[in-house]
Amino acid sequence: MKRKIIYYFAAAFMVLIIFTSGCTKDFQAINTNPNSPGINQAAPNMLLTNVIESMTDRVHEIFLGHEMGSCWVQHMAKVQYPDEDRYIPRMGVINNTWTSFYASSGYDAQTLYNIGVTKNNDSYKAVALILKSYIVSVLTDEFGDVPYSEAFMGSDATTPILSPVYDTQEAIYVALLANLAEANTLLSTSTASIEGDILYGNNLTQWRKFANSLSLRLLLRRSDRVNPTAAITAIVKDPAKYPVFTSSADNAALIYLGSAPNNNPINENRKSRDDHRVSKTIIDVMWTNNPNMDYRIAIYANRPSAGGWWEGLPNGMTSTDAANYKGNGLTKTSKIGSYFSAATAPGVLMSYAELQFILAESVQRGFITGSAKTAQDYYTEGVAGSYKQYADAIIKENKAISALGIDPAWTIDDFIADYMANYGAWDQANALKQIATEKWLAMFDQGLQSSFEWRRTGFPVLVPAIAGANGGKIPVRAYYPSDESGRNPTNLAAAITHQGADDLNTRVWWDTKNNY
Repeated sequence: MKRKIIYYFAAAFMVLIIFTSGCTKDFQAINTNPNSPGINQAAPNMLLTNVIESMTDRVHEIFLGHEMGSCWVQHMAKVQYPDEDRYIPRMGVINNTWTSFYASSGYDAQTLYNIGVTKNNDSYKAVALILKSYIVSVLTDEFGDVPYSEAFMGSDATTPILSPVYDTQEAIYVALLANLAEANTLLSTSTASIEGDILYGNNLTQWRKFANSLSLRLLLRRSDRVNPTAAITAIVKDPAKYPVFTSSADNAALIYLGSAPNNNPINENRKSRDDHRVSKTIIDVMWTNNPNMDYRIAIYANRPSAGGWWEGLPNGMTSTDAANYKGNGLTKTSKIGSYFSAATAPGVLMSYAELQFILAESVQRGFITGSAKTAQDYYTEGVAGSYKQYADAIIKENKAISALGIDPAWTIDDFIADYMANYGAWDQANALKQIATEKWLAMFDQGLQSSFEWRRTGFPVLVPAIAGANGGKIPVRAYYPSDESGRNPTNLAAAITHQGADDLNTRVWWDTKNNY
């Protein structure tokens, strides 16, 4: 019996030797997954296209950008299913947001950067840094402390990090501004071309302008914590070294295609939903309480289907009260304008108008030294930039309403001049409030960024939701995703200990205002 066992072991050992020696030369090929290509096989043009569309889809996604953003900053309201409008965000949306930015667009941006390094293409590296900075800026502004330094390293073959630490927002802002400065430097000398750019058509000069304009946004956003004078002045005073947006033609705005899955998220949502209305707050400012109308109202909002002029819905009503508002909340209030619900409506990431208001505030607060332009100059250009962003639509929609009596010969400059003369005239005594309010108007349909700015400035003064579920307060951040409590509990707990309670009222680091 013992001899038989020995024979079995000997035979098995010989088979193992034969098998091993026979397939060693093919081992690597057999064990390489053809559906998981290495970095040398990855297509940077496809990655770039996907990053741009996926991140733009996410910031304009209905539950996130349109409700947790636009409803909370009172550009939009809900006539049905009002949970988000009443400050009850869906945890599934928060989980999806986190996963999308980290595992999809953010990871693709990091991979694009790695390809740029491998292929010695500084242009891809620079564009990837800009995209990564935009994505992470949204994450940290929405949540506060988040993973950054160890993020996007989950599949690194040598040092995989599946439970990244949460960096402080203060440290993240330093890193993002360094990224954007590096991107500007790389693009100032790079001659390498890129492909797959559906945002700027592979125009690297436009990307450089975006990088520096985004830097100014971030510098001002943290300005209550870190004085930005030297950095902002350096950018503004040297346009050759630091080019920025110079007109609405430079806007970072993805022009969507006319059919799914490449249509604007609002357009796709409206195919089966009718539960959103324009907020009473913004319609009151632009029309109801404005003796001289803001002509943008004709494109921001449609007139109610039951007839009459523009009518907004108060924020945060219960479903029953919203349904009965003015007799019928569905038919007697305004839907978002057809311009914004079109399949090809642009998904704006940053506009020239926003940049001008950033510069107006910077001059007014003394953050730009020796400026040749006044705060009023920048403010006026900001209003004009917003009108020109929608020039064709403003002219078309307003002239189509015969009761308004618009002169058919009016150009967009006439609309601007009339608005500035009758409503938007500079008010030095209330300059910061005026700048912030006009920025709020100009950033319609940019719910997340507009809500971040409202948190920072406190203007316009907003009254919390009628039936709000957050102790009478408008949220100033989102909950951390519930998925993180299972995947990364230790680092999540450390972040909460550092930042404060994981609720809707814990302000992020740069937010020093109590807006209530």
